[in-house]
Amino acid sequence: MILIPITTAKKKVLGTSHANDAAMGSILMQAREGRTKDVPDQIRVLLWQRHRMHPNEDDDFTIRNLEEVFKAQETSASMMPMLLAAIASVSMIVGGIGIMNIMRVPVMERTREIGLRQAVGAKPRDI
Repeated sequence: MILIPITTAKKKVLGTSHANDAAMGSILMQAREGRTKDVPDQIRVLLWQRHRMHPNEDDDFTIRNLEEVFKAQETSASMMPMLLAAIASVSMIVGGIGIMNIMRVPVMERTREIGLRQAVGAKPRDI
């Protein structure tokens, strides 16, 4: 983690212009244990006041709770093994069909020859 002054971040890192000097890319906050449920609502009300917005207007900001982000990440991580298993199953089926067809070709080529030898009276050890 790197901590720098906000003015340096706005001018050098975020690249905001002097015309839009008040712009901010993101703000990270941490709440004490047990207070995480009401903090997003309090932040939303504070940002509405600072942005001079009314509650019925669309927000021009996004509030994300890390617990929700972690839950979404866990859900996508739990889906990954199933996706990989499905892809592996399809690959195995396609590969098995290909090998079966390759092994079938010599048998099909010899079927006519074997039938002809049986027709002329060849013994099984000759075939």
